[in-house]
Amino acid sequence: MKAAPSAGVRVFVIWEPIRLIDLAPPTSAALRRLPDQRVRQFWDPDHVVSAQLKKDARPPQPVLQDCCDDRGYLWDMAAVYAAGAAWTDRLPTAVVFNGPVVDLSDSLTAALRSPNR
Repeated sequence: MKAAPSAGVRVFVIWEPIRLIDLAPPTSAALRRLPDQRVRQFWDPDHVVSAQLKKDARPPQPVLQDCCDDRGYLWDMAAVYAAGAAWTDRLPTAVVFNGPVVDLSDSLTAALRSPNR
Protein backbone atom coordinates (compact mmCIF):
# COMPACT_ATOMS: atom_id res chain seq x y z
CA MET A 1 0.00 0.00 0.00
CA LYS A 2 2.92 2.32 0.71
CA ALA A 3 4.17 1.77 -2.85
CA ALA A 4 0.89 3.04 -4.31
CA PRO A 5 -0.38 5.69 -1.86
CA SER A 6 -2.67 7.35 -4.37
CA ALA A 7 -4.06 4.17 -5.95
CA GLY A 8 -7.85 4.09 -5.80
CA VAL A 9 -8.10 0.57 -4.43
CA ARG A 10 -9.96 -1.27 -1.71
CA VAL A 11 -8.20 -4.02 0.16
CA PHE A 12 -10.09 -6.73 1.99
CA VAL A 13 -8.04 -8.75 4.45
CA ILE A 14 -9.70 -11.96 5.49
CA TRP A 15 -8.40 -13.48 8.70
CA GLU A 16 -9.28 -17.14 9.28
CA PRO A 17 -8.29 -19.85 11.73
CA ILE A 18 -5.53 -21.96 10.20
CA ARG A 19 -3.00 -22.68 12.92
CA LEU A 20 -3.91 -24.18 16.29
CA ILE A 21 -3.41 -20.81 17.98
CA ASP A 22 -5.95 -19.10 15.68
CA LEU A 23 -8.83 -19.64 18.09
CA ALA A 24 -10.21 -16.11 17.99
CA PRO A 25 -10.26 -13.07 15.72
CA PRO A 26 -6.94 -11.25 15.27
CA THR A 27 -5.80 -8.99 18.07
CA SER A 28 -5.58 -5.22 17.77
CA ALA A 29 -1.81 -5.60 17.33
CA ALA A 30 -2.33 -7.81 14.27
CA LEU A 31 -4.96 -5.48 12.81
CA ARG A 32 -2.59 -2.51 13.19
CA ARG A 33 -0.17 -4.12 10.71
CA LEU A 34 -2.38 -2.71 7.94
CA PRO A 35 -3.25 0.84 9.04
CA ASP A 36 -4.14 2.15 5.58
CA GLN A 37 -7.62 3.73 5.27
CA ARG A 38 -8.28 1.65 2.14
CA VAL A 39 -8.01 -1.62 4.08
CA ARG A 40 -11.00 -3.43 5.56
CA GLN A 41 -10.33 -6.48 7.73
CA PHE A 42 -12.73 -9.33 8.46
CA TRP A 43 -12.71 -12.48 10.59
CA ASP A 44 -13.97 -15.54 8.73
CA PRO A 45 -14.07 -18.42 11.23
CA ASP A 46 -15.96 -20.69 8.83
CA HIS A 47 -13.60 -20.18 5.85
CA VAL A 48 -16.44 -18.94 3.63
CA VAL A 49 -14.23 -16.66 1.53
CA SER A 50 -11.51 -19.29 1.21
CA ALA A 51 -14.02 -21.85 -0.01
CA GLN A 52 -15.42 -19.44 -2.61
CA LEU A 53 -11.96 -18.46 -3.85
CA LYS A 54 -10.97 -22.11 -4.18
CA LYS A 55 -14.23 -23.02 -5.91
CA ASP A 56 -13.98 -20.18 -8.41
CA ALA A 57 -10.24 -20.34 -9.13
CA ARG A 58 -9.78 -20.93 -12.84
CA PRO A 59 -7.40 -20.09 -15.69
CA PRO A 60 -5.72 -17.76 -16.33
CA GLN A 61 -5.29 -17.76 -12.57
CA PRO A 62 -2.43 -20.07 -11.69
CA VAL A 63 -2.98 -23.31 -9.90
CA LEU A 64 -1.88 -22.57 -6.36
CA GLN A 65 1.04 -24.54 -5.07
CA ASP A 66 1.39 -25.97 -1.57
CA CYS A 67 2.08 -22.45 -0.29
CA CYS A 68 -1.57 -21.55 0.04
CA ASP A 69 -3.58 -24.64 0.80
CA ASP A 70 -3.80 -26.05 4.30
CA ARG A 71 -6.28 -28.89 4.82
CA GLY A 72 -8.32 -27.57 1.92
CA TYR A 73 -8.38 -23.93 3.06
CA LEU A 74 -6.69 -21.22 1.01
CA TRP A 75 -4.62 -18.85 3.12
CA ASP A 76 -1.60 -16.55 2.93
CA MET A 77 -2.48 -15.58 -0.60
CA ALA A 78 -3.51 -12.47 -2.48
CA ALA A 79 -6.09 -11.96 -5.17
CA VAL A 80 -6.22 -8.69 -7.12
CA TYR A 81 -9.16 -7.92 -9.37
CA ALA A 82 -9.45 -5.34 -12.15
CA ALA A 83 -11.17 -2.02 -11.50
CA GLY A 84 -14.91 -2.42 -11.76
CA ALA A 85 -14.82 -6.18 -11.28
CA ALA A 86 -17.99 -7.43 -9.63
CA TRP A 87 -18.63 -10.60 -7.70
CA THR A 88 -21.87 -12.02 -8.98
CA ASP A 89 -22.68 -15.71 -8.81
CA ARG A 90 -18.99 -16.34 -9.52
CA LEU A 91 -15.82 -14.41 -8.75
CA PRO A 92 -14.20 -12.50 -11.61
CA THR A 93 -10.85 -13.61 -12.98
CA ALA A 94 -8.02 -12.19 -10.88
CA VAL A 95 -5.06 -10.17 -12.13
CA VAL A 96 -2.97 -11.65 -9.30
CA PHE A 97 -3.95 -14.91 -7.61
CA ASN A 98 -1.02 -16.39 -5.76
CA GLY A 99 0.95 -16.63 -2.55
CA PRO A 100 2.50 -16.57 -0.14
CA VAL A 101 1.85 -12.87 0.28
CA VAL A 102 5.39 -12.13 1.46
CA ASP A 103 6.72 -13.28 -1.94
CA LEU A 104 4.31 -11.15 -3.98
CA SER A 105 5.58 -7.66 -3.27
CA ASP A 106 6.60 -6.93 -6.88
CA SER A 107 3.46 -8.47 -8.40
CA LEU A 108 1.16 -6.65 -5.99
CA THR A 109 2.92 -3.31 -6.48
CA ALA A 110 2.69 -3.66 -10.25
CA ALA A 111 -0.99 -4.60 -10.05
CA LEU A 112 -1.77 -1.64 -7.77
CA ARG A 113 -0.02 0.77 -10.11
CA SER A 114 -1.66 -0.61 -13.24
CA PRO A 115 -4.38 1.59 -14.75
CA ASN A 116 -6.35 -1.62 -15.54
CA ARG A 117 -6.33 -2.89 -11.97
